[in-house]
Amino acid sequence: MPVHRGKDIDGPYYQWGDSGKKYHYESGDKESREAAKMKAKKQGKAARAAGYKG
Repeated sequence: MPVHRGKDIDGPYYQWGDSGKKYHYESGDKESREAAKMKAKKQGKAARAAGYKG
């Protein structure tokens, strides 16, 4: 599952897969965006380490 970017009522976010946690970030803030992206990637690594095979 790839990390993807989206936007909902709470603002822009990164998410791993379709049902992972949404990591919101401040629009226009590069540091905030990169931090959210790294958190989503970390979630993917944790899922794979726990046995996720998708």
